[in-house]
Amino acid sequence: MNNYYDYIVVGAGMAGLSFAHEMQKKGFKILILEKDSSVGGLSKTLTYKEFKFDYCAHRFHSDNKKVMETVKKIMKENFYLHKQKSRILMFNKYLKYPFELQNFLRAAPIHKAIVAGISFLVSMIKRIFIKRKIFHNYEDWFTYFFGYNLYKLMSKDYTSKIWKTDPKYISADWATQRFKQIKLKELVKKVVKKILKFDFSSYSLEDESLAPDGGPFWYPQNGIQDIPNEYLKLILKSDSNVLLNSKLINIDLDKKKIFFKMKNEEVLKSEKYTKGIVSTIPLQSLYNALNIKDKFIETHLKETYYMDMIFVYLILDKDQISNDHWLYFPDKKIIFNRAVEFKNWSKKMAPKNKTALCLDISCYRLRSNNDNPWKKTNQELIQKCVEDCIKANLINKEDFREGLVVRVKDAYPFYDINYKKKTRSIIDFFEKNREIFCIGRTGSFSYNNSDGSIEMGINLAEKLTKQIS
Repeated sequence: MNNYYDYIVVGAGMAGLSFAHEMQKKGFKILILEKDSSVGGLSKTLTYKEFKFDYCAHRFHSDNKKVMETVKKIMKENFYLHKQKSRILMFNKYLKYPFELQNFLRAAPIHKAIVAGISFLVSMIKRIFIKRKIFHNYEDWFTYFFGYNLYKLMSKDYTSKIWKTDPKYISADWATQRFKQIKLKELVKKVVKKILKFDFSSYSLEDESLAPDGGPFWYPQNGIQDIPNEYLKLILKSDSNVLLNSKLINIDLDKKKIFFKMKNEEVLKSEKYTKGIVSTIPLQSLYNALNIKDKFIETHLKETYYMDMIFVYLILDKDQISNDHWLYFPDKKIIFNRAVEFKNWSKKMAPKNKTALCLDISCYRLRSNNDNPWKKTNQELIQKCVEDCIKANLINKEDFREGLVVRVKDAYPFYDINYKKKTRSIIDFFEKNREIFCIGRTGSFSYNNSDGSIEMGINLAEKLTKQIS
C-alpha cells in the first residue's frame, strides 16, 4: 500500500463523490475528507423516530445521458420515476406551478390580470423587433420575456423573499438557470388553446392534474441520501478512502500535504497527495486553509456570499396534507418559502396515518437585522411555522405533534450583479498552478442541482485522465 494518495477531495457531496468514483475506476487512489458524520452534502436524509427527512427537496433528473446512465447503474432497482406536481399559494388560491398562464391571470384580481396580460402581449411584440442576449439583472430578463406587470405579479415577491434582495440587484444568470427550459411560442399556443376551450384547472389542494411543465424526476425509496451512500460503498471497495468527521485545517502546496483534525480530537493529522486537491467546500474556507494569500482575492471573498438555510420539520397526526411534491409561498408574511411532504415522494418516509412537512427558510446568518430567522430559537421557529401553516390552510392546530430544526450554513451561492467576475478571479487564483480544482455547487459557486454536481465530477475526472495520458 502506498502511503500517499493521487488526489485528495475536500467535501463528500455529490461532486466530490462523483469525481472519486470515476477516478478510482481508472486506478487512481483517492482520499475524501468530510467534516460531517455522513456523506452527501446537501443531499442528506435525516432519520428521526419513524420519519425520514431530506434537507429539503432534491429531485433527480438530467439531460446528460452519461449522468443518468451512471446514477441508474449505481442505484439499480432503487430508483423510481415520478412526475413533478407542485403548486404556489397566490391570491389565496393554490395555483399550478410552473404557472398555467391562463389560470394565473384568471386567479389574479381582474384589473391586475388585464394590465399584466396587456404587458405580456406588448413584450411579445417588442421581442419581434428587439432581440436581446445580454441582460442587466433578473428583473431585466423577466420583464423582457413576460412584461413588467406580469413580472411584478408572478416573480418579484417570491424571488426577493428567497434571496432577501431586490431582483434588480440579482444577476440575470439566476433567471436563465431557473427558466432555461422555457419555450415561449409553445407557452402562448397552450394559453390561447386552453382559453378558447374554457380549460381552467381548479385551485384545490386535492386537484390531481399536473402543471404543464411538471417534468419527470427520479427518487430513491429511502430518501435522497441513498445516492451518495451507494457512491460511498463503491469508493470503499477500492484502495480509496473516505474519512468522516474530518475538518480541513491547512493545505501546504509546497509539501503537497493536507492537514486536518478529526472530531473531538486535538491531534493534527496529515496526508500527502501526488497530483492534486479537489475542493467542493466554500471558497472562503478553502482560502483560509491555504498557505498562500492575496489581498485582491481577499477583497473579492468579502463581497461573495452564500445563503444559509433553516429546515423546520413538522410532524403531523394526519395521513396526508396534499398530493404535491412541492408547495411554494411567495407571501413574505409566511416565514417559509416552500413546503415539502416527503411521504408523496416515497411511502417509506413516514409511517401510516402520519406525515410531516419540511419547511425551508432562507437567510444570511451573519446579517444583524432584528428579524433574521437564524437568530431565533428552534422553538420560536417551530411555533411560527405552525402558525403560518394554519394561515395557509395546510394544517389544523390539533394536527401538530412536534417539530425539529436543522440549520445549514453556506447552502446556496448568491448571484449578485458582479458575482461572475469576482468568483472567476477567486477560482482562477485557486486553480492557477493546476493543483487545486474547484467543483460542485459550493466549491465552484455555481447554482446547480445534484445532477449538475455529479456531471462536474465526471467531467473533471475525464479532463485530468486525458491530461495524464
